[in-house]
Amino acid sequence: MKVLKITSGFVFQEYCTESRKWVSQDFLASDDVQWEDENGEYIDSIQTSYLPFEMVQPQENDDA
Repeated sequence: MKVLKITSGFVFQEYCTESRKWVSQDFLASDDVQWEDENGEYIDSIQTSYLPFEMVQPQENDDA
């Protein structure tokens, strides 16, 4: 069975108005975590290994 871990938090994104480019972003996770089964039903937390949050940083040529 597959389960979904949902973590609340905040995303900080930095934009340079001079170069008109996104320069960085970071995710600050909270302790608010919920788990769902494949049907979207809430379940108790499960024992699992740690998986870091890996946000991809903007590339120098990104204009979005």
